[in-house]
Amino acid sequence: MNGKKHRPMRKENHNMKKTGIIIAAAIILVLFAACAKTGTAGVEESAVFVDPNAVKEGAYGNLYFEAEGFRFGIYDPMETVLEHVPSNTTFTGESCAFEGEDLFYFFNGFEVMANQIDGKERVTGITVTDDTVKTPDGIYIGMPEDQLREIIGKEPEIGGIYVTIDGTAQRNVTVQDGTVAAIGYAAAD
Repeated sequence: MNGKKHRPMRKENHNMKKTGIIIAAAIILVLFAACAKTGTAGVEESAVFVDPNAVKEGAYGNLYFEAEGFRFGIYDPMETVLEHVPSNTTFTGESCAFEGEDLFYFFNGFEVMANQIDGKERVTGITVTDDTVKTPDGIYIGMPEDQLREIIGKEPEIGGIYVTIDGTAQRNVTVQDGTVAAIGYAAAD
């Protein structure tokens, strides 16, 4: 060989990626399970939780996401995101928060959920899926909790979730066993 030592992939990095994927899949399943609501006649009804009048493009303050040098956030047009960051695959399913379907776009290291709002497909959620990407302020899956606290500057909410709200966006960072296990952006309530 060329004298360089081959270092096998660390088991903990592999486990962290697997944990991130499992958490992302669980989030998707919860979204689908939450969509069905049984009415008084035993018929499923869909609920709409987001007021289209509250949608403000680019009003997410510092809670944006960046990929391939392009900055985007909650309620930005999905068409613009796809012009700058090509998606690997897509998936659709019945929406519980919006009329119509949830559209999921999968990228390397993150996924984006989009919905039709006032006739335009808009970003409504962003989920980091593994430790290959960081948020613009440096948070990543696998980061030790003490480093996360230094960045966020506060203690977690109930259940080890650090919640940050800015403008129309909310970012939830979940800590499990002392490290960041999940990062997600959504519309602020």
